[in-house]
Amino acid sequence: MKFKIIFILFNIVVVFSFLIVTLMPFFMLGGEYSLQFFKDAWYLFLIFLITIGIIDSYFFLNWKMFSLLESEKWDDLINYLENRIYVKKKITLGLLKILSNTYLIKSNIDGISKLEKFLRQEKPGLIKKMVISLSVPFFKDGRSEKMEEYFREYSSEKGVSRINWVKFLYAFSLILNNKREEASNLLIDLCKTKLPPILKLMVIYSLNPFFNINIKDKSNCIELNKNKISSKYKKERLDSELERLNDMVLILVLSKFSKEAIEWLYKE
Repeated sequence: MKFKIIFILFNIVVVFSFLIVTLMPFFMLGGEYSLQFFKDAWYLFLIFLITIGIIDSYFFLNWKMFSLLESEKWDDLINYLENRIYVKKKITLGLLKILSNTYLIKSNIDGISKLEKFLRQEKPGLIKKMVISLSVPFFKDGRSEKMEEYFREYSSEKGVSRINWVKFLYAFSLILNNKREEASNLLIDLCKTKLPPILKLMVIYSLNPFFNINIKDKSNCIELNKNKISSKYKKERLDSELERLNDMVLILVLSKFSKEAIEWLYKE
């Protein structure tokens, strides 16, 4: 198993490095001076041992989870994580993210809805760290009103992860519900914000179909950023940026839309 090999190699490298650091004073300074060195710096070795102990303990405690991940036994992994989270109440952000992504891999939309309801009861603050991950059911079920309500709740809260993406998705839900003026105002505000190029492109692409709404701001926003993005980035670069979104949900729900935006940018 690759996971076991990585774990063993990691410990070999760490132990080898520890021995080098420990024995180097002896070879360079001799026995008498090295003894004094060890007396003065003993706490550094203690910190080193405690650190490696914590890291190894983390791996041992989560050994089964990593093994299931590596072997891609998704159903077993879901059962394991559900037991830890729902039954044993081990509610950590890392476990929650792995469970939500595994639900997504298995197309278990009900599982994601269940996880969101559970967090609202047990750890509502953690939802702010997983707003996008927990939004999948609204996209899959076509519940645009619920989608709007969900993203509105978190679009102005502090501590929300990837807040600009959340604001864009809120604007996207407003468009789906034909609330064009509210959506355009939010998109223009986003357009004036520093954003990753792929997100900035989707903002101006979303603004483009709007007519007779904030015409001056809209025109300035679109033309300025369209020229800036197209001159700074080649099409291949934006395609690679899209592939590197590093968020399964964003890739799932916005892949087609973002590809259309890239084609629109370079069509001329």
